Amino acid sequence: MLCLSGNRFQVSANWTKPDGGTGTGTAIKLTDDSGYFWFFDPSNIEIVTKVLNGCTFNSAYWVFAAGLTNVQVIWSVTDTTTGSIYAQENPQGTPFKPVQATDAFLSSCPQSNGACTAPS
Repeated sequence: MLCLSGNRFQVSANWTKPDGGTGTGTAIKLTDDSGYFWFFDPSNIEIVTKVLNGCTFNSAYWVFAAGLTNVQVIWSVTDTTTGSIYAQENPQGTPFKPVQATDAFLSSCPQSNGACTAPS
């Protein structure tokens, strides 16, 4: 799990391989706003995501993501302040479609610290 934007947003990713094997993505934080997940090998990045404060533009927090995988991925971003969830699924055998959701968390401003705590 990733904790982003002052620990306000919690990001998780779960994968399923074509043979039915499942698992949870291992999260690596890059900056306060961004991070990535690997699934099968630490040197193989599968999903990169970031949550940005777009409050001055449209009173929302924005979610961006890109993936380098075609396995099934169910991933979500939870606003730990409001409880709102932005969830997406990438179907099995389909290239991951980029996400540019500038409306992911509408009316979620102003920014406040959240309650996300990533495992050590």
